[in-house]
Amino acid sequence: MIKRSVELTPARLFLDDKLPFYVNRVSESYALQQHAHEFTELCYVFEGQGFHYIGEETLSVAQGDLFILPVGTDHVFRPRSTDPRYPLVVYNFLFDAARMARALAGLPGIDELRTARWQLDLLPAPERPGWRRLRDDSGAYRTFFAGAYPELLGRRTGYVPRMYGAFLVLLTELERHLAENGSERGEAETARGAGALAAALDYIRSAYGAPITAAQAAAAAQMSERQLHRLFPRATGLTFAQYVQDLRVGRARELLRTTRMTVQQVAEAVGYQDKGYFADLFKKKTGLTPRAYRQR
Repeated sequence: MIKRSVELTPARLFLDDKLPFYVNRVSESYALQQHAHEFTELCYVFEGQGFHYIGEETLSVAQGDLFILPVGTDHVFRPRSTDPRYPLVVYNFLFDAARMARALAGLPGIDELRTARWQLDLLPAPERPGWRRLRDDSGAYRTFFAGAYPELLGRRTGYVPRMYGAFLVLLTELERHLAENGSERGEAETARGAGALAAALDYIRSAYGAPITAAQAAAAAQMSERQLHRLFPRATGLTFAQYVQDLRVGRARELLRTTRMTVQQVAEAVGYQDKGYFADLFKKKTGLTPRAYRQR
């Protein structure tokens, strides 16, 4: 297998000797390529829907998704549509973990935030954390990014301690979130739900080329259809129907890029007999008709 070449984004592009952190706001496009960082990064989907490519994985993302990306994690966001009316807006908080850890050392109560500090590379550990995806159920993460971005941009008097204060609040929220998800009961329920949903997703990925229903996917996972509809948005940020459509359109994009199949053949290969319906759905999701996408 050929190893992909991934560009490394150096910390000096964003961080200087004065501050160990930086915040930006990006309306995602197709211009940026998959890349890795020399810094730890928190990415928050502030508006819209799209896809997040992390390593070899492709995730559907929506407003309220928070990603914790350790140093060296390669990734890129893509909007669901090229239509400017439906942007994918992502806020990024990036920081030098070693410098941030030194700045926070000695604060009263900081030792209580061990899980969050480990997840954010702020605590030395024999095992490095992997990337994490969290849902902003309380709105606390949105509040942090909505306040931190203009604060750093404006750089008014006292912005540095305010930024550190906001980060401490965020760190506390992360600790509580991770601790609650890691409780014995939470782990058991999460494991059962994740296992069942994984079976449903496996079924969908294997059968997307044929007509499939939520009832069929639920039966394949040995759960009720109601439970399937409840778990789907929590795990994927999408409804069952949206997930199936995204999967089919994603596969169609691949076929249009890599084969000489006609548009009708591609439509049938991904589960749509009606070429017109497929073309309309494809344009809605990508901003281009299938033919225009192939030419591009």
